[in-house]
Amino acid sequence: MTKQRIYIDDLIEPALASVVRRTPRGSYFRKTEVVAEVIRHKELGGVLKALRDGWSGWGIDEVVRRYIDGKVGSVLQQRDSFGIRVYECFAAGEPERRWQPFKAMTANSLRLVMQQTRTQARQLTVKGEGYELFLRELEKLPATATVADVYDRVAPLLLAGR
Repeated sequence: MTKQRIYIDDLIEPALASVVRRTPRGSYFRKTEVVAEVIRHKELGGVLKALRDGWSGWGIDEVVRRYIDGKVGSVLQQRDSFGIRVYECFAAGEPERRWQPFKAMTANSLRLVMQQTRTQARQLTVKGEGYELFLRELEKLPATATVADVYDRVAPLLLAGR
């Protein structure tokens, strides 16, 4: 079964392109700016208002907004023909991540992305090593054993740094 595209899907990329065009060179945009651009679409805005006014209490307009937010997130994760992300994001001490077209990044913004990527990689390595400890202990037990059976033995080792 193939997933049917809906009208909203066709609004995402043009809205993203519009936000990127308005973003000064070397600067960034936020995902919420793209979501807001989609919601500002003349027909969609009216539909959302009708949903909010006619079905108040149901929150259907919020469901549509969340769908848009998810679709924008998916588009921002797209990769080019080389497998490189078209847009990249980085945290900057704010609740929302900053986004830029990858090709528009300066050396400073690329350094930020690299630093954060390395930090995430280290965190995943530590997490993976912890899982290996749990697995080693689990493999000593029957196949029906669960992490709960070894948790009290392994967790203190993780806390102590192995």
